[in-house]
Amino acid sequence: MEIKSQKLIVPWDFTKVSENALLYALKIGSFTDSFTIDLIHVVEAVGMFGKGKLTEKEAAEKIKADAARIKEQYGVDVKTVIQEGNIFHTISEYAFDIEADTVIMGTHGIKGVQKLTGSKALKVIAGSNVPFLVIQDAPKEGRIFENIVFPLDYRLNEKERLRWAIRTAHQFNSRVHIILPHATDAGIQKKVNYNLAFAKKHLEANEINLDVHNAAKGANYSDEIIKLAVDIEADLILIMTTPNLDFTDYIFGAQEQYVIANNAKIPVLCINPAMV
Repeated sequence: MEIKSQKLIVPWDFTKVSENALLYALKIGSFTDSFTIDLIHVVEAVGMFGKGKLTEKEAAEKIKADAARIKEQYGVDVKTVIQEGNIFHTISEYAFDIEADTVIMGTHGIKGVQKLTGSKALKVIAGSNVPFLVIQDAPKEGRIFENIVFPLDYRLNEKERLRWAIRTAHQFNSRVHIILPHATDAGIQKKVNYNLAFAKKHLEANEINLDVHNAAKGANYSDEIIKLAVDIEADLILIMTTPNLDFTDYIFGAQEQYVIANNAKIPVLCINPAMV
């Protein structure tokens, strides 16, 4: 599966993590014949998140200066976009409108009030029709996505995520590491086994190298996912986000927000059920 061109979006908040996201976009783009990068900054005019932020004019001037620096520093032209709106919706809507392949977004992790109200990254991703690659650090030198952790559970909506696992593995010559939860319920275990057989069938049919790992009995599955990723020096975790997130998910913690903002700072590619 050859990827000839890619249309990439980098949310731009003038911080180090957005610069790290740009570095990922540049590296991903280098694996294709051609690519474009749109830097988007959302001006939030109202509400608590708009207070103390840049005006539209200030943001436009600042992002224009960054685009000039990027051209000089990396030799790449980027498109700059300033939109007024709500960051939780505007980025996803813009990505859908321009038919982007991937949004590459930096995150500062779960901090402060977000521990109670949910990861901002997860809120931005929820409902998106475009995959989000969420990163914290800059990409490693000389490698990208060599080892991918692919958590499986009992949910029966894996087709789209498998498509992205195959696409990514082909593009970067990756090895896929499937991790299975420890299930005590026979019905859940049956669904997990079905998903494993389905995933192995399609990965092997596409000549993807793979390994299967099992989470420890009684361990938190999110912790086990991160532990495996650290142990095998994974470059990417590929997850399906929880469908129909509501406020209770953000308060009590949909498990993926802890994977997305993992302390090991491993990138996470998020596929949303809205895409299926």
